[in-house]
Amino acid sequence: MILSLDVLPGDGERFQRAQFSCWLPDAGKPVTAVIIHQHGCTNASPVKHPPVTGDLHWRALARKHGCALLVPMYQVAKGCDEWNNPDSGSERALFTALADFAQRSGRSELKDVPWVLWGHSGGSSWSAQMIVRHPKRVLAASFRGGCHKQFGDPAFRAKFAPVALHLPLLFVWGKRETVPTSSHHVSWAPMNTMLRELRSQGGTVARVIDPRSEHDCCDSRLLVTSFFDVVLEARTARQELPGALVDMTSLQHRETKDANLKDPAAAWLPTPGLARMWREFSETGSLHPSGTKLAQPVLNISRSDAGHVRLTWRIDPSLDGGLRAIRIHRDGKPWKEFTLKPGAFLATARDSTPEELRQTEAVDDSAGSHTYELTYSDGAGNESPPSQIVAVP
Repeated sequence: MILSLDVLPGDGERFQRAQFSCWLPDAGKPVTAVIIHQHGCTNASPVKHPPVTGDLHWRALARKHGCALLVPMYQVAKGCDEWNNPDSGSERALFTALADFAQRSGRSELKDVPWVLWGHSGGSSWSAQMIVRHPKRVLAASFRGGCHKQFGDPAFRAKFAPVALHLPLLFVWGKRETVPTSSHHVSWAPMNTMLRELRSQGGTVARVIDPRSEHDCCDSRLLVTSFFDVVLEARTARQELPGALVDMTSLQHRETKDANLKDPAAAWLPTPGLARMWREFSETGSLHPSGTKLAQPVLNISRSDAGHVRLTWRIDPSLDGGLRAIRIHRDGKPWKEFTLKPGAFLATARDSTPEELRQTEAVDDSAGSHTYELTYSDGAGNESPPSQIVAVP
């Protein structure tokens, strides 16, 4: 189920319009958390970067853990601070949207469950401020760049560190952001200052450098969704995360029993498995799982009043593999393929679904009766088992 809502500014609020999209997992099960996917500065473009409420990869994470996916998109007249400062009205707009979606969906818990925050650039700044304002509501957060004003301010860092010290955090920066010629280099030193202060106190925070990126998201979602997955898994099982330390320079794993848990040169990862993914992503800018058994897709078929065949599907990509191609066979032969170009990243610069994979259905208006089956492949080229064969009703 996808719900949408437009929220207009109230008196004194600075944004022009807020558009919210919310995807809810299978009915009959309570919502356990809300994953808030917050874009960066400049006005949001739902055409170029559609909300991830329609993204099969992010849906797989949300469905696995019974989470809602919530995407706010703001339009402003001038600067980013007209929405990414919660006092500008974006905090009020968020709570308005949560209450509305809770009421319309009949999932009253939606307005009270905790949050998982993903922010890009200005969205990271918003997320950091929301952690300070609502620390008990946040389960984990990932920042893709940004936060130079917040982390560059000693007073803000003094407020952020105590509430975020034991919150699983992942800072993702692009390698080209680390050099002074980048227009986004302004956030590099403040982020590292915040990282050192948290780690020197034993904070549960990691920094990963995407070797292929400047300020865009590229394939970082593979690591981020896997990070959120293990955090949510532990919460569901009510278990403590074992934790793992990695050297941010050598990329080597450190045994936590021997390492200094407050060493600012070491990043904290929630599990040793995530530490291995962190190293691979740090070296390659992607993840390439091998031997992964992908989930079988589900293909549904119906016939319209006009006699056309309509195919829809459910795909749950692996979180560390993502989605690169969808293939439909008709009568045992290739019929349609939706696939990324060779070498293309698995997401847009703002971490939305690439245009090639936005198709949600296929229509066959040919005469005659046919059978159909579907497969998909992940970013590493691993192919899923085929769906069950379906026939025209």
